[in-house]
Amino acid sequence: MTKFVSLKPLRREYAAIRRGDAIAALLNPQTARIVVKEQVRLALLDGALAPVKEDLQAVTSRVLESLKDPVAQKVLYLITAGGKRLRPALVLLAGQAGAGACHENLLNAAAAVELIHTATLIHDDVIDQSPLRRSQPTFHARWGTERAVLMGDYLYSTAFSLIAQLKSPYVTQLMSDVCRQLCRGELLEVEARFRLDLSESEYLDIIRGKTASLIGACCESGAYLAGASPGVVSQLRQFGLNFGLAFQIIDDCLDLTGDEEKLGKSVLADLDKGVLSLPLIYLTNALSNSERRRLFAPLKKQASSTAFVKRVAKAAVAKGTVALAENCALGFVKKAQQALDQVPADGLADACRKLASYVVLRRS
Repeated sequence: MTKFVSLKPLRREYAAIRRGDAIAALLNPQTARIVVKEQVRLALLDGALAPVKEDLQAVTSRVLESLKDPVAQKVLYLITAGGKRLRPALVLLAGQAGAGACHENLLNAAAAVELIHTATLIHDDVIDQSPLRRSQPTFHARWGTERAVLMGDYLYSTAFSLIAQLKSPYVTQLMSDVCRQLCRGELLEVEARFRLDLSESEYLDIIRGKTASLIGACCESGAYLAGASPGVVSQLRQFGLNFGLAFQIIDDCLDLTGDEEKLGKSVLADLDKGVLSLPLIYLTNALSNSERRRLFAPLKKQASSTAFVKRVAKAAVAKGTVALAENCALGFVKKAQQALDQVPADGLADACRKLASYVVLRRS
């Protein structure tokens, strides 16, 4: 039977916080609930990453060391600006699945996936013309599009220099395949812009490529480098893929309902570029033909405005399609949890379950 992390101990742990928010609760109960939820969410994340906290610091140092060439210095502000480091953390956590892990190899693999992830962020922000990332100006906003494209390529190349040091054809092939899937997912998303007939299965294919593929590979590579059995490697890969799908769906919901300051990146950005996420796919299906034509008229003309995007986001909340998409994400969280049933390392499985529960609490 699948084990789910209980939030009750964490809520008890933050009883003092709740008492400290008594005045806020009297003035605004909703604000108090949000504060407590945020504390529980951060506690889950901290608890999940605790076993690899020191190694994550070492990974950051390794990433910075790999970028010591003066030509790469402009990207350091983005790497040191924060970020959850979920992808390298998953490499390191999965590295606990076997007894044969080489510590240096795990650190290099974790640093490589962080470089790949940062490269995708820089390129994605150029494509989306996003102004904000990790509460900082995006790389292209600060240094220009030409430098952003080249810096993303530089980070990819640097990542594969680290991967080459692993001397593992399996991981090299895995990461090569993943980079192709990342690009394929982004290409599919660009091709699907302004399509009101985009299906749920097409959407899932897009996010499986652009997000879940890398997260799945993080778990798979860490377990493989640790010498885990093929069965455990496969189970952890399935955990990562389903975790990644849930993570992206929640991210797309937050694009419609989230707070830009809290998220550290632009919101209401996807629809502005003609991208239909899962809540909006559900919305197009929930509306009558006349309602759909009226609401999405600007999109049919490949035109957009702040007022249009806000109207659609409000409709998605009112029609319950954001909640419907969140429920879909919960289904993938459950699959991620179930994939851990055959993972023998209790500490590893517990950390991964906390990460899955963290995804649930990301909902605004």
